[in-house]
Amino acid sequence: MNLCHFLRLKRSEIIDDWVRQLSRTTSDRYSKRQLSELRETVARAYDGNYSVICNHDWQPIEEFIVFITRMRLERGFSLSEVQKAFGIFRIIMINRLPLVFQGEDLSNALLSVNNSVDVTINRFSEYFQGKHEEEMQGFLEKLEDQVEKRTEQLFNSENRYRTLVEDISDGYFVCHKDRLIFANQALGEMLGREPETLVGKEYSTLFAGTEDQLASASNHEVFKSEAVKVDGTRFPVEIKISRVRYDGLPALAGICRDITERMASVQKELEHERLVVIGRIATIFAHEIRNSLSSIKVNVRILQRKLDLVENDTRRMEIILRDIDKLDKILQDTLLFSRPLEISPHWYDINELLGKAVQRFDVLLAAAGILLQIELDGDLPELKVDSNSMDIVFDNLITNAIEALRKSLDKRLTISTRFRQKDGADDLVEIVVADSGCGMRETELELIFQPFYSTRENGIGLGLSNVARVIEQHGGSIIVASKINQGTTFTVVLPWQK
Repeated sequence: MNLCHFLRLKRSEIIDDWVRQLSRTTSDRYSKRQLSELRETVARAYDGNYSVICNHDWQPIEEFIVFITRMRLERGFSLSEVQKAFGIFRIIMINRLPLVFQGEDLSNALLSVNNSVDVTINRFSEYFQGKHEEEMQGFLEKLEDQVEKRTEQLFNSENRYRTLVEDISDGYFVCHKDRLIFANQALGEMLGREPETLVGKEYSTLFAGTEDQLASASNHEVFKSEAVKVDGTRFPVEIKISRVRYDGLPALAGICRDITERMASVQKELEHERLVVIGRIATIFAHEIRNSLSSIKVNVRILQRKLDLVENDTRRMEIILRDIDKLDKILQDTLLFSRPLEISPHWYDINELLGKAVQRFDVLLAAAGILLQIELDGDLPELKVDSNSMDIVFDNLITNAIEALRKSLDKRLTISTRFRQKDGADDLVEIVVADSGCGMRETELELIFQPFYSTRENGIGLGLSNVARVIEQHGGSIIVASKINQGTTFTVVLPWQK
């Protein structure tokens, strides 16, 4: 039996296995898809691989790449998720082929499968990224158009505001030959003077830089200026000029309004709009960079398997992969910070979630020589939380503890839980992460939950800020206590209700 005969014979069986693994182990998005849809896409992927391996014909797999890219982009799938889906075919074949082939036949069969899967993933990645970039460009253009329209709306809103009926509480004055011949009480209070002292004053001594504007102003014209107080300080005003006759003399009547707060409000709103756009663009770029990092990581893994690396080269490859994971963590924190936090709470065993978090750090804790002590309350009831968000909390607190213990001689990390029952109030669940590390100063404790503040040399200062957001979203609180060279204790307090 050759490989092609085997692929034809086992087609239905392998497709069933592929669909089963795809729906159970790849990602939440795949697990939520209909099995009929997964079977259709997997069957096309299988037939495409068969065409490459047995007929050396790339057209079917190329057509499938176009089809699956459009489908997965529309449903919000990431590059790495679909790469994993393609890779399942390789895993299945690695498990099945040794049961049928041996020796050189097995090597040739595995090589054919690997070549087909590797080239397919590479071609898909290039096409997927190209389409994703097209979508990103279109989204950026749409954002620019929205910002332009919003700016125009703000401008029109400001103009409409100018035409509103002026209240007499605004400053009011009358000028004849560039000198005030009348001023009301409100204008005197605005400038810090008695109204009668303003009469006879030159307009230019009370309002800076608008002499020409006043002389050439048309009837009902509105313009901005700066009013000068008696102590010399200036503040922005808006002046509406009307041509009138006062005591039989041709004059200019002006209504003066202090627009300090309005200017600040408009500036704040424009700044908010700018920050929103920056946040959205940062999110797009962060997604794009994470996709590229995933592609780099996949290809480094492939090179590790294919190349005969000496010891130093193997270490360099591991350094590359470690730095990729570090960048991915930074991007994950950035994405979480730049978008609204949405949680989907369900009932979970907090001890179990915490235990899984500790397992993710087993290797790091052992490598750092940290003595771990776990004290979990066996009577702790299930708590309604968002598990993904709580993973962020646990991972950040444990990571910070490991970093704090890096240069400490006494390397102890204690993680505990406790259920506190209170009469007449909500019961509480406490999660404590305590280390015996370097500790923090009082001035640092006041700032650690602020965005972009970090006590670490290479930190970006978003980890604890995101932790605080998650805890707040769950209706809880986080307390920190620390002493220099004695350690730090973070206590997460979450409400529990029956």
